[in-house]
Amino acid sequence: MQSSTENGPEFFPLRAALGDRPERGALKHPLRHLSQLRRHFGPFATALLIGFIARPVFAQTSASTQKFVIVLDAAHGGDDGGGQVGASGGGTGVAEKTVTLALSVRLRSLLTARGFTVVTTREGNVNVTSDARAQTANHGTAATGGNAACLSLHASASGSGVHIFVSSLAQGVLTQGAPGRFLPWKTAQSAYIDRSLRLAGTVNSALEHTSVIGGGSANGAESGTVGAGAGPIPATLGRATLPGVDSMTCPSVAIEMAPIRVGDRGANRKVVTDVTDSGYQTQLVEALAAAMLEWKTDLETESPRAGGSRP
Repeated sequence: MQSSTENGPEFFPLRAALGDRPERGALKHPLRHLSQLRRHFGPFATALLIGFIARPVFAQTSASTQKFVIVLDAAHGGDDGGGQVGASGGGTGVAEKTVTLALSVRLRSLLTARGFTVVTTREGNVNVTSDARAQTANHGTAATGGNAACLSLHASASGSGVHIFVSSLAQGVLTQGAPGRFLPWKTAQSAYIDRSLRLAGTVNSALEHTSVIGGGSANGAESGTVGAGAGPIPATLGRATLPGVDSMTCPSVAIEMAPIRVGDRGANRKVVTDVTDSGYQTQLVEALAAAMLEWKTDLETESPRAGGSRP
């Protein structure tokens, strides 16, 4: 066999161990020839060689297969039931954790069908800490190059319509490519506040194209006309301390689903569509799926070179 200068000295011993004509894929899958390698090099050197060969293949794959990732964080779960919701008919209602998981499952199906990669923080009735939720989100979006969004899903018995929250942290600065610089865990979201506010606006715009009984205006219909018409899901935007979200390193918003109320302000307002209503939930998840498509389009049309890199 000739000297290995043609293919690089690092591959010469492997070729020698496998013969002049290694089968196709031998360099890509050296474990197929583990016994031959061990006889030629010994176990320690074999482990080093396999690690050397595998590393660049992994790095190249990660850089070339970036996908658009949506993280769905169904709030509460397990022993943490959250609040009681869906009791407008006089019953006891259901735990918030049940509604948030139902929304997550339905939304995941819609997003997957639209080509998104979906990461969920919980798939069943299990306890998940705020830190664990953030870890799941950050790990799932780490290799996206900023092509991501996180939706933290909640439900409430108070208010009307959908409440969209962005972290109340002040806008911070993320310097990409600076070795040794890490975002503080509890305030990591600060570097993404501007983008999270834009994401909230995209969600709000999508809700304007929905239609539910009692929707259409901030105050709903006048007294005596309950259920008389339909309109967009009323939405409000706000800022709040958001455990879990505050530690996420991607554009993130909390979506809180509340009943649709109509009538006069105050205690006399009547619930016409509760959070357990299947049609209401369908309208909401379809609006969120549409918002994610719009968000994806917006990011894809941005030029990373214009104004610097985006987080």
